[in-house]
Amino acid sequence: MVSVNQLRPFAQASLEAFRAASGPVALIQQPVDPVFRNIAQQLTGARTVGMAHRSRMTERLLAMLRDFDNLEVHFLNPKVDGEELTVGRSECDLVVPDPSVSQHHATLRWNAATGGFLVRDAQSMNGTWINGAPLGFRAQVTLNDGDTLAFGDAQFLYLRAETVHEHLRLASPQEKP
Repeated sequence: MVSVNQLRPFAQASLEAFRAASGPVALIQQPVDPVFRNIAQQLTGARTVGMAHRSRMTERLLAMLRDFDNLEVHFLNPKVDGEELTVGRSECDLVVPDPSVSQHHATLRWNAATGGFLVRDAQSMNGTWINGAPLGFRAQVTLNDGDTLAFGDAQFLYLRAETVHEHLRLASPQEKP
């Protein structure tokens, strides 16, 4: 995982080269507070901690966008149609070290035809949220470029590689001839 700032040198690469190196989709999040990371590591095999911050979701999202350069980028690079990636606190494809995230919290399923992922909650204690709305246990929803996605209290921006690339290009100083 890298920060947005660490990706800046790749802003001048072509979109094709960027997508080949990164994959088609990125989940972008604020770095996990070291205190929460330690608590999450101590919870291995233990029950998930209940959420305490749901009411501050919008405030935290705005804080993420203000500090965009320091956000962490998790590239998702599925190999085959229908590939499933697990999300959770431990032993998952995408490990989210937050005490509000269940050990196996959700599943992301690649849809090659649409070039995007579907998300399904894995009956987590604190739920999966899309754009501030709870997903529900039986639902499977297609994620769209720019969606906010939360696993418990851990918030992400779901962005296609071309959106990340374009943002990096617009925000990076252009080289002078």
